[in-house]
Amino acid sequence: MFKRLVELRRRRSSVIRDVLGVKNMWHVGPSRLWPLTVVLIDEANTFFREYKGGDAETKRLAALTAENARLVEDLVKKGRSVGILVILISQKTTGDAIPTFIRDVCPVGLSFAQKTVEAAVAALGDDIRNWPDASPVTLQDPAYVGVAVMAMQGRPGFTRIRTPYVSDADAARIAEATSHLTADPALCLDALLDTTGHTNPGNDEGPGGPAVPLAKP
Repeated sequence: MFKRLVELRRRRSSVIRDVLGVKNMWHVGPSRLWPLTVVLIDEANTFFREYKGGDAETKRLAALTAENARLVEDLVKKGRSVGILVILISQKTTGDAIPTFIRDVCPVGLSFAQKTVEAAVAALGDDIRNWPDASPVTLQDPAYVGVAVMAMQGRPGFTRIRTPYVSDADAARIAEATSHLTADPALCLDALLDTTGHTNPGNDEGPGGPAVPLAKP
């Protein structure tokens, strides 16, 4: 899936100026044929875990981890301008869970309660040390269940937000009720290119790349 998403990112990058007339999708906003693509990577640490050892299986897993990091880095660094949003979720966002070359270029950080200042710094950046009253280490109380601290690019300080509890039944009901609003972004791009007269678009790293459709989740 990461490979297919990177291929989608490359194809979007190669045609965005011609198709949308801008180099940043957010200047015109998402549309039915150029939808916002959300990549949600829960328990992200499992995709980036380091494996050390000389046996064949360990080497295979280490190579897979390295490839995961390379592909996700591409999506995080280059995907936003073409409408691909990556959300990485982990109980701890330290460098051994999410590589720092990926974590440190994410423009928004959010953290629920943390037990240590180091964990808070990993999630929100070193500036959280200067805002002790806003630190997630102060959220160790039942009254703060669902409360998180957010750092946003271009805004000084930190913001607290509260997220409501959503039961499994409510989540399933909402997902079913809104399922008609989702679409395969690769097929949408194919349809958009057909209507604009584009055929076999290349990518930003070389022309003529084959189209790779995304599978339905």
